[in-house]
Amino acid sequence: MSALLEFEHIIQVNDLSNPELSVLSREVLWQGLVYRASYPDHFNPALACRLEPATDNHFIRHIEVGDLTLRDEVTLVPMQEIRTLIDGRTQPMHAESVATIEEPEPDQLFVRFNYKRDSIGVEGGLDADAFLKEAYLQQDRDAIMVIRQMAANNQLAGNNGH
Repeated sequence: MSALLEFEHIIQVNDLSNPELSVLSREVLWQGLVYRASYPDHFNPALACRLEPATDNHFIRHIEVGDLTLRDEVTLVPMQEIRTLIDGRTQPMHAESVATIEEPEPDQLFVRFNYKRDSIGVEGGLDADAFLKEAYLQQDRDAIMVIRQMAANNQLAGNNGH
């Protein structure tokens, strides 16, 4: 296994100082995050995803990226966090993520994204790891925006994601 790249960032979901922005409930945010974990291809068209039958708080997804298919284990800690694991001991790469809902004050919602994955390092003078970190941050910002749009269109009500 190569060196691991570890990083995190926090995305603000509700800005209570901005009356123009609707306030998402923790439940709706959770439904959106579970939907994203279940259907990552809805958030990133470069992916294809197939789900195995799920238990209440665990499911397996097979993510296709080009010619590569990765088996990803997803564990849900209801209303709190979503963990994913691509085990590098049995697959071409190792990747872990944790998305945790934080609520320091009522309705003041944030999502902390923690990542641990194989490092790419520097190739041809380009810091590929720095690029990866920025790409993950942008993907997570975009995902929260899509979740907000889905909530505004009542596409998350009663959806448990898988």
